[in-house]
Amino acid sequence: MIIIGDFGLEEINKLRKKINSIDSDLVELIDQRAITAKKIGEIKLKNNMSVVQPGREKEVLSNISAKFSSIPPESGKLIWKEIMSACKLVQGKKTRICFLGPEGTFTQIATERYFPKSGNEFIAVQNKHEVFKQIEGNYCDFGVIPIENSLVGSVRESMDLLIEQNLKIFAEIEIRIVHNLIGHKGTAPSDIKTIISHPQALSQCSDWILKNHPNANLEESSSTARAIRDIADMKLKPGECAAIGTEVAAKLNNLDVFFRGIENTSHNYTRFLIISKNNNIPTDRDKTSIVFVTKHTPGALYGVLKLFADAGINLLKIESRPRKNVKFEYVFICDFEGNEIDEKIKNTLEEIQNYTIWLKVLGSYPMFNNS
Repeated sequence: MIIIGDFGLEEINKLRKKINSIDSDLVELIDQRAITAKKIGEIKLKNNMSVVQPGREKEVLSNISAKFSSIPPESGKLIWKEIMSACKLVQGKKTRICFLGPEGTFTQIATERYFPKSGNEFIAVQNKHEVFKQIEGNYCDFGVIPIENSLVGSVRESMDLLIEQNLKIFAEIEIRIVHNLIGHKGTAPSDIKTIISHPQALSQCSDWILKNHPNANLEESSSTARAIRDIADMKLKPGECAAIGTEVAAKLNNLDVFFRGIENTSHNYTRFLIISKNNNIPTDRDKTSIVFVTKHTPGALYGVLKLFADAGINLLKIESRPRKNVKFEYVFICDFEGNEIDEKIKNTLEEIQNYTIWLKVLGSYPMFNNS
């Protein structure tokens, strides 16, 4: 037992009074911030502007984190994200964000890492098509979908939907993929006979599985979160089965994590897109994504690429894929630095049409920065 003397208690009480006074000042200042934010929100609504503007939010967070000296900058950022989100709520309405579910997926992790919890409502939907339908029907303001993995490349269905539908890429976020072996409490890992997960997760953990459970039966599931839920619901034998998935899903289903970080490589990242009906506001470090089909003439693709080179526009990515519903026609997907409203890029996009039969801008948005 620790006994604090009268002098110690007196000092603690003085400091607590000081904290109470500081808290009162903070509440008053936050309230003033909210009133100012509401006025900004009214201007945004009049001008049909989006309440969520990551460029401005990123600027605020960068300025704030540099001012902290007694707490880690990352902690300061988390505090300010929630303050900004609460202020955003008074600007108009609660923002609804749908993501590819079920709960416990990497997409949910990406969603909650990008959007603060205050002032936002998160909705898990069954498939990528539903993400687009929710936004197109004005049921949700934003959607989050996986678009590319550093090991296996683009997510074909996500790319097809972006090409076919009329939504915009609003932002992007990357997260490192960490796989874990998960099962019922009390299960002995040596007794595991079946491992279930999404086929991509099973493939990405193949080295660990071969080394530790070479004779295990591997079963595929529609998602890592679904596999974990099936084990939690005892649809599979609890003492003999385990799943590969996220710690978030393990906590949601009250399961144990037997082994962490069992993926073949730590250089495993997935890029997610935030999609919306609205364009994002320009920043000083934007990326633009386009898709196009070249004319069936010699040198058409070279002509497009040369235009980028001549204009000094840095290409970040180019890939091709078959165009749906058109036999043996290929669409090119291209990411490059800059915003579509920049004069240089506007002129280049106009010139590109001399070499293409179809061109679509998927969106201009802030490049992801992990700092």
